[in-house]
Amino acid sequence: MRGKGISQWEHLHNEVEVGEVLEDIQDGITYVVENLEGDLVATFNFTGVQNAWDVAMWGKRDDNAYYIHRLAVHKAHHNKQIGRKVLVWMDENIQLKEGFLRLDCIANNSFLNKFYDKAGYTFSGHVGEGEDAFSIYEKAF
Repeated sequence: MRGKGISQWEHLHNEVEVGEVLEDIQDGITYVVENLEGDLVATFNFTGVQNAWDVAMWGKRDDNAYYIHRLAVHKAHHNKQIGRKVLVWMDENIQLKEGFLRLDCIANNSFLNKFYDKAGYTFSGHVGEGEDAFSIYEKAF
């Protein structure tokens, strides 16, 4: 991603952030998608509890929402619509009658911004400035 000028997960290249990833796995909010052969195809975090990052992006919320983080598709499975299918799965399996799905991405990641827009998420604004700016999106149910 760095070669394409995308800094989406640059912050994950340190021990503190790796520890957070491991904690999310242990907390059961990290999901994996496998193909029929058992190969890892994609991964994402999905939780109904705001973490510190969500509060920084959205402010402290007491509404009915799920937060999506670290949606990633293995390079060998790019261009197979896996990311879109994962988002559709969330839409179909979320236990909300009223509420929101929320996510964010680096503001200058044009691919992800277009992807989330096409997936039906509403752009809710930018948080931060310059290289530290993020786009936030939500989908209402």
